[in-house]
Amino acid sequence: MRPVLTFCALMVVVAGPVQVTKAFADAPFAPPTPLINADAVKPGPKTVAQSFTLNGVKGTLEKTTFAEVQKRFGGQVRRQGDAGDSLAWLCYDLPAKHLRVWLSAGELHIQGGEIDEVSIWSAPSPANSAECPVPAGPQSASVSGLSPGQAWTAAQAGLGVPGAAKGDWAAYAHTSRTGALTEDDTLVVRIGDGRITHLQASRTTTN
Repeated sequence: MRPVLTFCALMVVVAGPVQVTKAFADAPFAPPTPLINADAVKPGPKTVAQSFTLNGVKGTLEKTTFAEVQKRFGGQVRRQGDAGDSLAWLCYDLPAKHLRVWLSAGELHIQGGEIDEVSIWSAPSPANSAECPVPAGPQSASVSGLSPGQAWTAAQAGLGVPGAAKGDWAAYAHTSRTGALTEDDTLVVRIGDGRITHLQASRTTTN
């Protein structure tokens, strides 16, 4: 049974604006931007993003907080932008897997520190750094059961036809409504040599 990050009403104090630098050519410290904007994708019938795992520990988008992840893995919350452009994140390197992982929060969740987006990016040679430390434990990361290195044909069998595709990128979106609440979740995938190389997933609930 996987350990689960507990949910509690902890507030996180984020760092002030920082200069975004690059540790290597294709992976800046701030979460990267995929080629496809999943927010513009026509919603499909299936939920595509609810949970994530980091080194076998499970979290839930919009519920698991930065503080809970920091308690388990350390790291420093970074922040940039203001108002609608606000973004806060934790960043971790998984050098054994050649991956970099960002757990981030946008404007709606920064104050409470709830993670609403996960990015798992392939990187040629990630290295331990103050911005992206290596978390303790077996190195792995996934979003709703999907992880880099997974065969795309198997993943797509469960996801169905993407709402949009461009080059080697595919995007999915889903919207559901419960009373006055609207839940939107998105998933962007990049494929290389028939396997997933990059993942980015988000979930936002509004009223």
